[in-house]
Amino acid sequence: MPRSLTIRKLKAVEIRHLHNLLEGQISTCQKRRTEAILLHTIGMNGVEITQVLEAHPNTVYADLRAFNQHGLNSVQQLRSRGAPVRISETQAAEILRLAQIPPYELGLPYGRWSVAKLRHYLIKHHVVRAVSGERLRRILKKGVCAFVESGARS
Repeated sequence: MPRSLTIRKLKAVEIRHLHNLLEGQISTCQKRRTEAILLHTIGMNGVEITQVLEAHPNTVYADLRAFNQHGLNSVQQLRSRGAPVRISETQAAEILRLAQIPPYELGLPYGRWSVAKLRHYLIKHHVVRAVSGERLRRILKKGVCAFVESGARS
């Protein structure tokens, strides 16, 4: 049984605008959103639209709901991909700088960093709000690779 979804009727100006978008250069997501709205306008329900566009029903319904809430702006909006960035480039550079300093120079009672000890230090001294050990390991690995590449060129 199809889900019930009612979106407002499009005005002729909006339909022309959507057709113009399809003729221009738009991303595949924007094209799918535009086509879903136009197909719904001609009377197709969500299930039929998913079959025509070969898209997941949740995606089609989300596109139609977004149009109902935001109008034509929903077509232009790009969805964010992945999790938001929580560690900036500045913070990553500070992590790499601190990792190169022996812990005893910072007043700590050990001679070498472990990932756990460095993580604890970074959080305690408010360099980062939170970071997993695995994420910290990847930042360090990426920084070492960049350091080796830049050293090899000179």
